[in-house]
Amino acid sequence: MASTSSVDWKVLDIEARQVDPNTLRRREKNAHYMAPAMFKRLVENVKIDGRLTTTVLACENKDGSLEILSGHHRTAAAIEAGLPMVDALVITTPLSEKRKVAIQLSHNSINGEDDQSLLAQLYASLDIDAKKFSGLDDSVLAGDKGPGATALGGANIKYDELLFSFLPEDRVRFEVELEALAKRAKRFRIHAAPQSKFDEFFDTIVRTKSQLNIVNSGIALSVMARLAGERLDQLEAEAEDKSDAA
Repeated sequence: MASTSSVDWKVLDIEARQVDPNTLRRREKNAHYMAPAMFKRLVENVKIDGRLTTTVLACENKDGSLEILSGHHRTAAAIEAGLPMVDALVITTPLSEKRKVAIQLSHNSINGEDDQSLLAQLYASLDIDAKKFSGLDDSVLAGDKGPGATALGGANIKYDELLFSFLPEDRVRFEVELEALAKRAKRFRIHAAPQSKFDEFFDTIVRTKSQLNIVNSGIALSVMARLAGERLDQLEAEAEDKSDAA
């Protein structure tokens, strides 16, 4: 394998510093994702410890600013927890953008794996508070990579985000429909939809666009909200009729 030793890949000079987390610049692109529940757990852990227990890796740019290469979520958690200072390793060697990206990706991708049997033993030895702090759940006792039914309350569930774009006038109309829909739906129970329902939701958007000759998905979603509101009005009217008949 070819060596990466060159002018661009020389040995790094690094300094240990304490820095204000609010002054650290985030990378515009960070491929490492943390689910909201896990980030909340991280913030709680930082509050309990009163500091970060792992250092942030940053580089010093030509303008003197410090840019995060590893530890975006730790830095955000430190800010959320109100820490005035955090420990950071600062690379003072000038870095090219290529090397910044390589370091960033290596910190996210190069890591070890858990011995599931030993992990279960270690987890079982903890009390309930320590188990919460660990960020794991009881599924590790069975060697299950996903959360079991009993652990869903504290599970770190990954959600998929859908982005819809609206023209200003369509956005206002959609918000009005959503507000009306929320008011009408208060009497009905709300449940989280399983992932299997996504195809049905997507097909409904396509069907709405096709039947009503709509091109924009945002407009189609707005129309779907209006149609749902009309259907809720019908259900309320039917309920009132039944009540009057009784």
